[in-house]
Amino acid sequence: MLLSSGSALALEMHYNVILNIYDILPESRSQQRPQSSSASSSQPPAAISNIVSGLLAPLGFGTWECNRFFPPLIGAYHTSIDVRGFRYQFGANVGITRTASPQGGGETADSIRFVPPNGAYRESIVLGQTWNEQGEINAIVQRMRDNGFRGDTYHLVRRNCNHFSETFATALILGNELLEGNSVRALEKFPAWVNRLARIGSSLGTEDENPACDVMAEARVAAGVKGKVSWNFASSSSKSNNVARSQKKELTDKQKMALAKLKRAK
Repeated sequence: MLLSSGSALALEMHYNVILNIYDILPESRSQQRPQSSSASSSQPPAAISNIVSGLLAPLGFGTWECNRFFPPLIGAYHTSIDVRGFRYQFGANVGITRTASPQGGGETADSIRFVPPNGAYRESIVLGQTWNEQGEINAIVQRMRDNGFRGDTYHLVRRNCNHFSETFATALILGNELLEGNSVRALEKFPAWVNRLARIGSSLGTEDENPACDVMAEARVAAGVKGKVSWNFASSSSKSNNVARSQKKELTDKQKMALAKLKRAK
């Protein structure tokens, strides 16, 4: 069957899932950036800087120096996800937000509305592609809200913007690959150093009534595949072959018994 050009295009349509990374800078280095009331209420950047400063001050490093020169080691970052022309991010009080994403890169007044006022753009990385239409993406976001990504559950260590970005991107890109029974790894292109500070803080032990984010488990919920099992066709085929062999063996035994009776009758 021949497909029209429009139908073929629809079948092949996919969209890049882009991770945007911002350095969280000391306030003294970010004074020139215009502050948005939405941004200042959606993130507690001073607390992030204080954590990093406390850990690195004895070594002579601050947040700025560590972010710029030792990003794989430790640093404070804010992230967001771009897909299908929208930018999604997670923050305290406001929860998950969506703004327009600038085409062709760069920033606009709308795209930086929920970026911390002391956040400085570092880079953007294409993590992969998604075939989800906008309605499916909206459903993923809603399931994430229902499953713990609300403004009142934000936590610097246990559930922050980077947890959201990785969970959201995982649900978008892997989708049905997250079905239980499949062997799935975390996104290879998501930088481990982006949320390393939170993992270090979590390992030190913090008591909180809200559970820590489990990226893979929550991505399954977000993608709508939790509890759904992937069919192992190889295993199913093997079982069918075993049954067939068993039935064949049973028929052969009956034939042998019949032959034995015939011999005795003679």
